[in-house]
Amino acid sequence: MSFVRKAADRIAGLVVRYASPGSKEWAQAIESELLYIESDWRALGWALSGMRVLFDTQPAPLRTLADLDAEAQKHAERRRHAVNNGWLVTNVPLFVPLVFALESLVDIALGRHIFSNTVLLLGLLLLAPMLYLRSREPNVPDRDDPTGLVRFYVDELSATSSNSLTFWMFVVGASFMVVGFELATGFGWQSVIPLLLLLPALALLLAKHRKNRRRLAQVEALLDTMSNSSF
Repeated sequence: MSFVRKAADRIAGLVVRYASPGSKEWAQAIESELLYIESDWRALGWALSGMRVLFDTQPAPLRTLADLDAEAQKHAERRRHAVNNGWLVTNVPLFVPLVFALESLVDIALGRHIFSNTVLLLGLLLLAPMLYLRSREPNVPDRDDPTGLVRFYVDELSATSSNSLTFWMFVVGASFMVVGFELATGFGWQSVIPLLLLLPALALLLAKHRKNRRRLAQVEALLDTMSNSSF
């Protein structure tokens, strides 16, 4: 086996290994297709093109109500754990923006970088509703209430996946914060630090938002199928 063919097999294997749960079958199909490609270079090109699977974060498929119940139980346990962390730990995400907001208010009061601090403060205010919704304590149903747990799971998915006003406020607020930091630092090297913090956080939020939308679509499709089959 040539080096090129080994590289193609290795890349395809890594794609299968690191693909998201819902994309495993797609990645495995790409890997299997390599067996039917005779040219080593074409096989390498096929394997490299298969790396796009890594950027498609699909949740694990839900095929039965038992799968849905198990997923709802896991989500409820995570939320209960968040409640048990206590008020201080749960609301940590609110403290950092609060510190920045107070600093911006002081700078504005002292007449320092008024425009940039105003932009930054506006961004922080736009972030606040989403941060509050993410940090508030949920009312998690009891473990012996599977129907309530599924309803709770669906409601939480809907809240975290909808393109609501709160979601767009968060996106715009994060953008305002980036612009505010850039204006305050004069587009110097100091601006790299907030960019390294804010942009990955925003990217993770958007990825989570997209994943939740896909999961919600899976849940709704499963519930519709079960509802239709019961008639």
